[in-house]
Amino acid sequence: MIKHLYIIASLMLFLFVGCTKEEDVDGYYKYEKTDTISVLSHKEDYFYPGTSIKSKNKGYVIVDKDMRKSVVSHIDGFDSIYEEGHEYLIIVKIYGPRYEMPDLYGYRYEFVSLISPPLKA
Repeated sequence: MIKHLYIIASLMLFLFVGCTKEEDVDGYYKYEKTDTISVLSHKEDYFYPGTSIKSKNKGYVIVDKDMRKSVVSHIDGFDSIYEEGHEYLIIVKIYGPRYEMPDLYGYRYEFVSLISPPLKA
């Protein structure tokens, strides 16, 4: 009987320890929210967060639902869909830095789904 209890307890412990939230996969970033954003039809110069250093690559121009415009370096999973000259309304997961100095690291965006077909600008 004790052997069966030990096996059941071990299995339950294994199941609970093995389960993690999808959002907690990365050790440096934590899930903050899922949001709807508009990706505009052009790219602009991207400056590294907290600095005036300009990247060689252009960044996506996004507008959130509060109508705040910003430029992000990339959106994971969106590069293959994006065509310059088209505007997109998409759902993204937003991840913020887990530790100190969030201004220095910025936010990460992960593409979830396309809400509307691309609009020609």
